[in-house]
Amino acid sequence: MIKLIASDLDGTLMSPDHLTVTPYTINTLEKAHKKGIKIAVATGRPLSLIDNVINQLPFVDYIIYSNGACVFDRKQKANIFSSLIAPAPALDLIEYFIKNKVFFEIYYEGKSYYQSDTEYLFDNTDFSKAFIDEVTATMTSCKTLLDFAKNKHIEKITLYSVKPQDSEKYKNKFLSYNMAVASSFKGNLEATAKNADKGSALNAICRKTGISAEECMTFGDAGNDIPMLKFAKYSFAMENGSDECKNAANYITASNADDGLAKAVESYAFGDEMEIFL
Repeated sequence: MIKLIASDLDGTLMSPDHLTVTPYTINTLEKAHKKGIKIAVATGRPLSLIDNVINQLPFVDYIIYSNGACVFDRKQKANIFSSLIAPAPALDLIEYFIKNKVFFEIYYEGKSYYQSDTEYLFDNTDFSKAFIDEVTATMTSCKTLLDFAKNKHIEKITLYSVKPQDSEKYKNKFLSYNMAVASSFKGNLEATAKNADKGSALNAICRKTGISAEECMTFGDAGNDIPMLKFAKYSFAMENGSDECKNAANYITASNADDGLAKAVESYAFGDEMEIFL
């Protein structure tokens, strides 16, 4: 019996515009929630970039954000789990990426911050102007990011527009600080504390609610979803997902453009278990 559904946002729950959820998917998840199934969204976004999603899905119980660095319980209106990057490594990495002329942001207490003189380094190749406008509206520029970050525990560091020849070097830089590293789209690298990922965050919800991994459904499309997919018995990669994501999941469903999440929920949470393979 399914008791918890956890879904990634971009490329999974959201339509390809990254802004909307289809009425079919909304109605299906609302039906699941009315049956007593807990609903969680799990994203690399900061908490400040979730409002548009929650407005469409007001029944969501938990928000896993910043790639699992934190879990927000909407009923308690408080975080029930956090695993953060300590100030010393955070400052070292901020200094390193500024020197290497990389556009990046840091997430702190649910919000995004970046250094104002680095905007020219961002090269958008994948996202619509409408989505970029929504993202930038929630970001705060800092004249000196190092000064802002002093003595702060950081949720996540996100790199953008990473050149292919630099990707492995930057990944290894994060790993040298014993951090968890993932990617969710082209030219992107995301780093969190070692024990911060979507799987660990989902496990925290399960410990709180008494729900087992065998009673969970998870959905994702990218590398940062893999820990969550490996955790749950009913794990689904989207047809539009990466190969590594598909290899980590137990099932494959239709794409986010074809309501793959809703179709899987209807088949597995409401009816007989019919495997969905494409």
